[in-house]
Parts: sequence; structure tokens; C-alpha cells
Amino acid sequence: MKKSLKLTLCALGFAIACLCAGLLLQTDTFSSKRPKYVFYFIGDGMSFNHILGTEHYNTAKAGASKTLRLNFTQFDTRNFVTNYSTSNLVTDSAAAGTALASGVKTANACIGVDPEGNKLRTIADVASELGYKVGLVTNVGINHATPSCFYGHTSDRFGFPKLVDDYIASDVAFVAGSTIMDMKSGPQDPKYKPTTTAELADRIRKAGIELSLDVDAAAKVSGKRVALVAHDKENKHVPYVIDRKGDEKHTLVNHTKAAIEYLSRESKDGFFLMVEEGKLDYSAHEQDAVTTFHEVNELAAVVELALEFAKQHPDETLIVVTADHETGGMVLGWDHYEIRMNVLTAQKCSAGQLTKIFQRMREEGVRDWAPYKKVLSDNFGLWSTVPVTKEEEQLLLHDFHNIFLKYGPMVDGLYNKNEFVIHHALRILNKHASLDWTSLYHTGTYIPIYVQGVGEKAFLECRDQTEIPKTIATLMGSQL
Repeated sequence: MKKSLKLTLCALGFAIACLCAGLLLQTDTFSSKRPKYVFYFIGDGMSFNHILGTEHYNTAKAGASKTLRLNFTQFDTRNFVTNYSTSNLVTDSAAAGTALASGVKTANACIGVDPEGNKLRTIADVASELGYKVGLVTNVGINHATPSCFYGHTSDRFGFPKLVDDYIASDVAFVAGSTIMDMKSGPQDPKYKPTTTAELADRIRKAGIELSLDVDAAAKVSGKRVALVAHDKENKHVPYVIDRKGDEKHTLVNHTKAAIEYLSRESKDGFFLMVEEGKLDYSAHEQDAVTTFHEVNELAAVVELALEFAKQHPDETLIVVTADHETGGMVLGWDHYEIRMNVLTAQKCSAGQLTKIFQRMREEGVRDWAPYKKVLSDNFGLWSTVPVTKEEEQLLLHDFHNIFLKYGPMVDGLYNKNEFVIHHALRILNKHASLDWTSLYHTGTYIPIYVQGVGEKAFLECRDQTEIPKTIATLMGSQL
């Protein structure tokens, strides 16, 4: 009898201990103090090898003996999640963006709706309901897939006019990007005819929203909604970081600074700010590793703005860094157990920029290989610092004479097209660095998540990207 009583008491004590531990864990995980300022960073197309490759590239470029870590990879809370859509194991940006915004999986091409077309509530809606001011920043179009998922509702991600109308009807206080996408909407929205960027910009202005081309002025607007773009008359994106001339005002960093200044001043109850590094996906679709590394560095630069902000609000800030999917299937170290990242430090511009240079030379009547070879050497380091075999040069000569000079087909990187001779020159450079790509499109691999701030431990429970916005909503004091 005594033995049975002891066992019962021991079991009861163990149960109480487990309950207390669970309560302590819950208190630590879902803090009673909600974040007043939420930063939600999305690297479009970014996965682990883009990040690790950037760290190796930075280390090689600096000539450092120790790996130079990116700021967000040093966050204490780190995890990885799945990201498939309902229609495919490989998601597109629309379905992935919807998952990251609403916590609901949907089919590829769907924005802010479930597979049946029903409208979904987003984390931006939750934030507005709770009194937060909402900001969305990107370095691609303000009505492109990722930002649109936080305010838009359509089964056709290319229904850009419809998405502009959805933005106008939303509560988004501040939006910034490179342009307003003006492509023809798809069959899901037959009432929308082909519309120009200028017409869509005029539609935004007529809605009473301050559409600004001035970064500094946009940050200082008070009492009304703001749309900050680099281009309001044509569908034109800001250049890649690697191609900047040094005096650009329209950058992801400057747009984010403007958003923080505006939101901090206009909101007493805090803000929710989503920032997308969208050009990263563009460069990965082109299999341009160095250009991609520069875009990852740009993401780290805007994360640094959040970290500086958090120093002033240490107990009120939540910073989440994640991605929507992986683009390109980047492989680090395919050759003889080596990564020779120092080889890539010779690249001076993007493949797209070099394609423009080649095309301009062709229009000027330059048809001899030698001047083009020098351009490749000056900008990619081929021949000058990176050895090129006879077989490799024969491939380039074939592309030059049989495709380029004859205005033949180009390599379609989804958002940009590059000449075959440029694409293969880039592949040769990557090969010598022991870096390769498996695809021009998306892959189905895991994506990372890094978190710092109020309630960060809660994200260790996330197993799929749909759980990220749900966790943010819970920490903010609501549900998705």
C-alpha cells in the first residue's frame, strides 16, 4: 500500500513538474509582451546556399582568414521550413507569398485567395485591425507577386491592374518599389484591358494616395497614404546592386529607411513592415551567382536598419528573416571537394548588363571577336585572371558567330533574357569557382527562417512557411 502511494505521489509530482515546465516554456515562447514593431523580411528565391555562398564570397573578396557572417545568420533563433503549394511540390512566388502573408496554402499563380478563389485574411489585415500602421517595401514592382500577397486577392498573379485596385482598397499606409507592373491581366480578369504604368499611376493618384518619385519627400508625408516608386511612366525596375553607379536614391535600403521614418511618425500603436528583396530571385533565375550574392548583401543591409531600430526599442521589436522558395538550385563545391570563391571576385557587373554592352557593340557594327573578348576579360576576369581552356573558348566562339551575330535566340531567365555567349561565359566562370546551378527556375528545397526579438523562440515550432505569419499574429495578440 505504501509503495503504491509513493508511486502515485511520484507520478503526480512528475505531472505537476511537466505542467510547470510547459507553462514556463509557453511564457517564454509566447511572451505576454506583444511586439510593437514587426519587421518581416523576405528574400525572394533565397535558400541556404545563396546565403552561405554570399558569406564565402564576402570572405574571399575581403581576403579574410575567417568566414564573414551575415547579420541575420547570427540570430539565436534559426529554423527551416517547407514551402510546397497545393498544386505542386515546387511553389511559385504567388502561392508562397500567400502562405507567408495569410498562413494558408494555395495553388501556384494565386494571390491572397485559396485554391477555390475565396479571399484570405492576411497578417497585414491583422496588423491594421490591431492599430498597427502597415508598410510594404520591395525593389521590384509594388504590385508584383510578393507584396501583392499582403493586400491583393486574385487567382491570376499577372492581373496587375486588378492588384492595383486591391492595393487602393487596402489599409496599407506606405508602399515602395521600383515600378507599377503594367502587363496584360490574365483570363481570370477579362474586364481589365492592357494598361500602362502611367495609367495605373494616375489611378493611384486619383484615389488620394501620395504617389512620389522622391525618396526624401515620401518619408516626410504626413496624414495620408504614400506610394513611393522609382518609375511611374514605364514598367522599369531599379538596377541590380552590382550595376549601380553609386548615386542612386531608389534602393531597397533607402526605401526601407523612408518607410521606417514614415511609419514611426504616423503610428502611435506601432507598425508592421514587410520588406522583400525581389531582385535576388531575378538574378538567380539568370544563374548569376555574384549578382545574387550582392542582392543577399542588400537584404542584410536592410536587416541592419531593423537591428539599429531595435537598439532603440529593445523590448518591443520582432525581426523575422525568411524566404518564399529557392531559385536556381545553386550548388556549392561540385569539383574535387573544393569551393574556389576567389575566382568569382573578378566579376564586375551582372550578366544582364554585359548583354546590353554586347548588344550595343553589335548595333555599332563591331563584328570581330577580339573586342568582345576584351569586354568579357574586363568584366568577368576570363583569360586575365581566370584561365579559359580551348574547348571553353570554342563554345563561346560558336555562340558568338552562330547565334549572337545572327540575332539568334537568347537564354530566358524569366524576367531577363541574356545572350548565349554571356550565359556560357558566366557558366565557365562559375565552373572554375566550383559553383553550379541545376535549374533556371524554382526548386522544392527547404527555406530558412531567422528570428530575433520579442517571442523569437515561438518560431522554433514552425515546420511550414504557413506557420510563420500565424506565429507573428499570435505574438501580436490575434489569430490568422
